[in-house]
Amino acid sequence: MADRATMEERPPFQILPPGRRARIFGVDYAIVSQPDGGELYVSRIAWRWLDWLQPDRWWDREADAVRGERLPGSTGTVYRVRSAPPGMPARDLVVKFSRVAQDVPLFIPDEFLDSLPRTAVADARFLAPFAEFGLLHELRGNILNHGPHRLRTKMPLAIYSPPGKYPLWQTGRHADIFRSHQQAMAHDQFENGLAEVQLDIERDYLGIFAWIDGIDAEEAFNRGLIDQDLLVLLTRSSNHALSRLGYRILDNKPRHLIVRPRPDGTLLQRDGKIIYTMIDFELLQRHEDAARVTR
Repeated sequence: MADRATMEERPPFQILPPGRRARIFGVDYAIVSQPDGGELYVSRIAWRWLDWLQPDRWWDREADAVRGERLPGSTGTVYRVRSAPPGMPARDLVVKFSRVAQDVPLFIPDEFLDSLPRTAVADARFLAPFAEFGLLHELRGNILNHGPHRLRTKMPLAIYSPPGKYPLWQTGRHADIFRSHQQAMAHDQFENGLAEVQLDIERDYLGIFAWIDGIDAEEAFNRGLIDQDLLVLLTRSSNHALSRLGYRILDNKPRHLIVRPRPDGTLLQRDGKIIYTMIDFELLQRHEDAARVTR
């Protein structure tokens, strides 16, 4: 099977050769090697998205850069890209560079510190890309997270590692921290003939997610759609929703919550509660006493 198989030619995920699949932190991936030496790791649930995920739809190989709109207000390097395979409808994706093993510029306003233990903040580290996907899949699959008031999150699709390599001083990574991520990933992977994936300290890793329509809660406040009290309440509510499921996000803030404006100037609601989607998980943590409870 060619790596660039079309939707009609692509085999079902489950019959891909074991050497072209991996299982990392509980997530199954197809490994789609690129002609230039890059690697695309497509999660099982996103296999049907492969035509849109292919890097040649949104990655400039000559410039070694994303072709898309850099999102304002984000502390990381995040882009909105439009992928339009020939003969197929266009889809918007979010592409985010992993900051694994870099310094964490963590600032948490006092009003959002109520559910965060001091040690969690002091020991904050950006998740490695596969660890982030693993925890996010686990959160989305939690059996307690269901029903009309479930905690909505962005959908993780794939991880792309371009072939370019960079010296350590240019990546901003700490070798000892990166080594700990490498070891954790090596210990987690399953064998049974599946491919072993190793993190390369000299390469970039880009998380690819489905785009969420709407505006962030801070923009909603700036537009006068919600007031300061409701802005704080919305963020506290999302922290409490995470906590009930056994997780926390150290830098959760209004910019990480997407809401949906309606034509009448109000925000989309259900049963009197504003509907929001969480979009940033690079500092997601599982509570120390929380068990993995998934479907």
